[in-house]
Amino acid sequence: MMTLEQLEQKVNDLQRQVAELRRDIKPLRPLTHIEETFGMFADDPDFDEMVRLGRQYREQINAEDD
Repeated sequence: MMTLEQLEQKVNDLQRQVAELRRDIKPLRPLTHIEETFGMFADDPDFDEMVRLGRQYREQINAEDD
């Protein structure tokens, strides 16, 4: 069980971490034209990995159906 002081310290640490995360988050802006989305993931290795994993999953599912 945590003491009151430990709990207060934990809350303070969490508040500081949330403040840091909020500073790092870029505000979202509404897209006004679909063309604004073109190329938004160009040269993004995380997006490329997501595409690769999606393809791998689809191939696995298709292979199981055969």
